[in-house]
Amino acid sequence: MTPFRDTYWNIPTWAITALYIINFLAVAVLLGRLYVRSRLWLKGDGSLPFDHLWERVKRTVQYALLQLKIARQSYAGIMHLSLFFAFIVLWVGTALATVDYDIWHLIFGAHLLTGEFYLVYELVLDLVTVAAIFALGMAMFRRRFQRPEKLTYNFGFQAMLWIFLIDLFSGLLLESLRLAAIQPEWKFWSFAGYGVSRLILLLHPTEAALRAVHLATWITHFSITAAIYVVFLDLPTKHIIYAPLNVFFSSLRKPGELRTLDLEDDSIEQFGVAAITQFSPMQLLDADACTECGRCQAVCPAWMAGTPLNPKQVILNIQHGLDQYAPQMMGGTAGPADMPVTGTLVSEDMLWACTTCRACVYECPVLIEHVDEIVDMRRHLTLMEGNVPDLLANAMNQAERAGNPWGNPRGSRMNWADGLNVPQMAEKKKADVLYWVGCAGSYDPESQKTSRAMIQIFEAANIDYAVLGEEERCNCEWARRAGNEYLYQEAAHSNIATFDKYEFHTLVTHCPHCFNTFLNEYPEFGGKYDVVHHSQYITQLVEAGHLKLTRSPNELLTFHDSCYLGRYNNIYEAPRTAINETGINIVEMARSREQGLCCGGGGAQVWFETHQETPVNQIRLEEALSTGAKTVGTACPFCTVMLSSAAQSTGADDVEIKDFALLVAEALA
Repeated sequence: MTPFRDTYWNIPTWAITALYIINFLAVAVLLGRLYVRSRLWLKGDGSLPFDHLWERVKRTVQYALLQLKIARQSYAGIMHLSLFFAFIVLWVGTALATVDYDIWHLIFGAHLLTGEFYLVYELVLDLVTVAAIFALGMAMFRRRFQRPEKLTYNFGFQAMLWIFLIDLFSGLLLESLRLAAIQPEWKFWSFAGYGVSRLILLLHPTEAALRAVHLATWITHFSITAAIYVVFLDLPTKHIIYAPLNVFFSSLRKPGELRTLDLEDDSIEQFGVAAITQFSPMQLLDADACTECGRCQAVCPAWMAGTPLNPKQVILNIQHGLDQYAPQMMGGTAGPADMPVTGTLVSEDMLWACTTCRACVYECPVLIEHVDEIVDMRRHLTLMEGNVPDLLANAMNQAERAGNPWGNPRGSRMNWADGLNVPQMAEKKKADVLYWVGCAGSYDPESQKTSRAMIQIFEAANIDYAVLGEEERCNCEWARRAGNEYLYQEAAHSNIATFDKYEFHTLVTHCPHCFNTFLNEYPEFGGKYDVVHHSQYITQLVEAGHLKLTRSPNELLTFHDSCYLGRYNNIYEAPRTAINETGINIVEMARSREQGLCCGGGGAQVWFETHQETPVNQIRLEEALSTGAKTVGTACPFCTVMLSSAAQSTGADDVEIKDFALLVAEALA
């Protein structure tokens, strides 16, 4: 007899009819609830984006289907990928069985699932069923015994795992009971079902008993499936729908490019986010898409330091806001003041603790933009309420008054170059390279060393360069991340006007924050330049043979990756390549490159203090010292400042914090 799929073996007509009616109603409930939820997202400020369709589809395949970010962690990756692809295959298998019976059999009087194709079909379904059960066992073991702090532990997750497990076992039991009753020649192809059927037969059941238990199990199985549809959006299963949607609609802006506010539009009465409806639809979808995996929490430096900030909780609090304010949002009668988020659901202490390091965004498997949402809420506090930490407000006032956050008087910006013959653009009018020294390079004693090293390097390579000197003013990137869009835009227009007075080919800066701003954010204001970080530029000079370096093979160094150079702009190799050319041996910290830990100075943190049980910069310095290296290489003035401060406060007098440019300058032949 030719093998074929007997889809409704032992199932009476009334049960088949009930299956279709109940599942149709259950799916209708799911779709209806999904529609209502999507209406809530659309109550946000703006609309969901459909631009660059091909790019969005490609991203969805990468991160929602292939789950590239989830696969980064081996245990969770194996577990989740096994479950995901098993359920995909089981869904396809169910769909084929439906087509086999409802189309091929009823319309054409034949079977689609027959012969060798059917046997392979049975083998594959058994394989993925076993894989899914194993993966669920891994998940339950992890939550019961390993219990990582980053996970959410509540009834919903427990219920989801048990529902899936019961659904899988009931499906396997259905096949086993059928095989035990009819024992077809091809029963070995359903190896898992056959194995369970042999155990059942040890009980010596009658065929009538097997049929009765089979029918009861079948009713239980399809009832569970229908129940899953009904409660789908109440359990963590909701991310199966929300996550791919979130990936598809996620922002296509560059990682280092914030959304610009239109400060010239007098009709706009609210800047930033105070209420739930002032988030964009994409940000509201972010909140629902959170899988609560806690990867963002585990890598957050502010959370490690003991601050109130937990990026996962920020997103979940916004989700709670959606639930809490749903009646007002759908009713349309409540105003923003009736649906507050900033300062209520998300506290000010949480918002000001963020270093904007973007580790949370890098780790998030569903592409949630935690940093953008935090900055949007900071914008409300800063622009609308003037509610800014005192030290930070002072830095902003000094940047506006004196052109630098240190508050050093105008006219002192070139003091770092005393004794050097540094050419200025006001005299030359044009140069191949415009070197942007920046505020730290001008005023911070440690960063001044980097500025002087850069002059050595330019001159050793015979580069035609110049600086702006007293025409430089702070670009206020840090103020923008702190919510002060007005101060940032004022500085942007001023600096672009200064740049455009002169002729140059390349803009070089040793500050990753300045680099990111000029490269990724100034183009929106008309400032389009060839921007190069000093790590890239020095490496180019070395590789082109313009710098001759002596080698110091006995020195050991560990390198600290700047967030705004690395995670924001994917530059990791350039500084390491230059250091290697000096002969210095690099030993990597446990967390480096994409997983590198922030120094604690980003997001304007360098200008004010938040209460930290163990400061971020001290945590990072301890990681550096654990390598055994006595020199920590940097490529960012903020990192140099923060790690030097940590060395001083902890009494680590035997460690040196050095920008890698100093190492190159010291190695010049």
